[in-house]
Amino acid sequence: MKGFTMKQAFSLLELVFVLVILAIIGSFAVPKYMNTRDVAVVTTVKRDITTIVNALQTQYLASGRIDDISKFVTINNKNWNVNKNKMWYSVGEKECVSITLNESQATIEVKINKDIDKICKKLREAGVKDSLFDLY
Repeated sequence: MKGFTMKQAFSLLELVFVLVILAIIGSFAVPKYMNTRDVAVVTTVKRDITTIVNALQTQYLASGRIDDISKFVTINNKNWNVNKNKMWYSVGEKECVSITLNESQATIEVKINKDIDKICKKLREAGVKDSLFDLY
């Protein structure tokens, strides 16, 4: 048979073998990636809590009063909600972290609801707990 050439290709068995290897690698990589994302969110929320508390304490020391939290704290409003004396981090429609200003008692209360979501639970595991801070 002159002029006839054989084309080289992968056999079905070789393709299945490659797919199995990729599936095994993926089964390790995907959970690790998801955990990395959660750790980043937890770190960000912890930093936000510290920033909010420090900003409120600084403002109170400077002026002696705080009329409205939103005037003194600027934070990512994608997940953080603000009203006059309270800020809260939402997961879906539920409050995961709430920061409440009680100016009459000169305190800031931080509450974590660990039962809402895995992020809230991981915040507790990372050492963030219900706390009461003095404004001064």
